[in-house]
Amino acid sequence: MTQPIQLLLIDDNRSDRLLVLRELQREFEQLNVQEIISSGEFNRAIRQGGFDAVVTDFQLRWTTGLEILEAIKERYPDCPVIMFTNTGTEEIAVEAMKLGLDDYILKEPNRYVRVPSSVRAGIERAIAKKQAALLEIRFRALLEKLKIGVFRVSEAHELLECNPAFLTLLGVESIEQARSLLRFSFFSSLIQSASTAEIEKQELDLQRGDGQHIKVLLTMIVTRAGNTTVIDGILEESV
Repeated sequence: MTQPIQLLLIDDNRSDRLLVLRELQREFEQLNVQEIISSGEFNRAIRQGGFDAVVTDFQLRWTTGLEILEAIKERYPDCPVIMFTNTGTEEIAVEAMKLGLDDYILKEPNRYVRVPSSVRAGIERAIAKKQAALLEIRFRALLEKLKIGVFRVSEAHELLECNPAFLTLLGVESIEQARSLLRFSFFSSLIQSASTAEIEKQELDLQRGDGQHIKVLLTMIVTRAGNTTVIDGILEESV
């Protein structure tokens, strides 16, 4: 975090803002804090953007922390929001978490020190998520250009996704045509065999959708995707 952290601090209570600021300044050498105490200031901040995280009270004279949270997440879904309050309830905390709240901290003397660490953790998660998304975009862009077919199959041996090179190798134009071809060819039995092996590599003769036979190298691996098992594979023409 070499650039100064831009933070919105939303709290009607000046004393509480000063206490939070003190803890934040102890934690971060480079920090720009915009204090928000009215709906006008909040609306301007929302329009301007450029902030890395938000710390908000729940009970404000002009709105609630839940409305702040919803407004932030609607425009900036990955922006960390920390709610620091002494007027909330367990039900409010649960509702806020469902709306994407990053942390919920009670306003107690020994809890102020938690705010900076929560802000840092939220920013680091947001950065990691952004980097992962960019990596996914670059990876998918690369797959679009490769002449190597990449595909994913479900436990039920249904083709879930593939890149254009995979369709080209199969001699079809759409994923629906690829599903039909794989369903009625011996290629589907190879996918089934991968269900019992960690990695499966085979060279085989494949009949394409246009009837042409080609030699291909098939590599498959069983992986976990959330709570389900999938088979990821690579298909390339043998030299």
